[in-house]
Amino acid sequence: MIVTTGLEPTPETLQHAEELASRFGLCVQKRGDASIAQMRKRYGDDEILVVSAQGARIEIPGKKPFFFHPNTAAFRIKRLMRGDTDTMLAACQIQPGDEVLDATLGLGADAIVFAHATGADGRVVGIESEPLIAFIVEDGLRHWPSDSAELREAMHRVEVRLGNHLEVLAGLPDRSFDVVYFDPMFESTVTSSSGIAGVREFADQATLREDAVKEALRVARKRVVLKEGKAGRLYGQFGFTPFRTRTQQVVYSYIEIGGGE
Repeated sequence: MIVTTGLEPTPETLQHAEELASRFGLCVQKRGDASIAQMRKRYGDDEILVVSAQGARIEIPGKKPFFFHPNTAAFRIKRLMRGDTDTMLAACQIQPGDEVLDATLGLGADAIVFAHATGADGRVVGIESEPLIAFIVEDGLRHWPSDSAELREAMHRVEVRLGNHLEVLAGLPDRSFDVVYFDPMFESTVTSSSGIAGVREFADQATLREDAVKEALRVARKRVVLKEGKAGRLYGQFGFTPFRTRTQQVVYSYIEIGGGE
């Protein structure tokens, strides 16, 4: 893999690139005015990590560039600050100070909203099974530029943990998180969002397993919550209760600890 920068890097961008390069035991290759294709030809490597003021992105031939973006989290936090409600938070019954385990982190938009709602006294841990996604998202959560202090603070509070969510859950103590949340990326998940188009090429497409749900029920103190597309049927398979109505494009269901197991 090559580590380089955008065409006109700032000192801050250069420092960021040096930090990431050292993490992989690499050196930053000067970009100059060379194109990505020219950089590949020059160094004989297809994978390029490009660092710019917007953060880091991976360029691989035949795939869309993969980079972090807060996606829906930005406007959802704005709405919450106006006093609006968020269906996900309502389904999870999130309170300030709660500890949330997002077992399927992806690009982290839901985890960021959780971090905003749980506040400085809460904790949000996101599990990601794919190393490349975990790396880009963890870096993006720390470096994504935003004029919103609330968004920045929420992003900085999300902890990224690399691993298979079943294995991570199995290693956690009983009742160690208030909420365990699943948003598995399988064939019936919503596909219309351009914000997650890039991540799909790198993500684990495996569906949710029963043993993962059982472990989540052991780990959660309050609720285990499942997010699906409107055509999803995992909620019925695993005994989740639909939250409100299942007519929306994105729907939530839950199992209440102590009342729904």
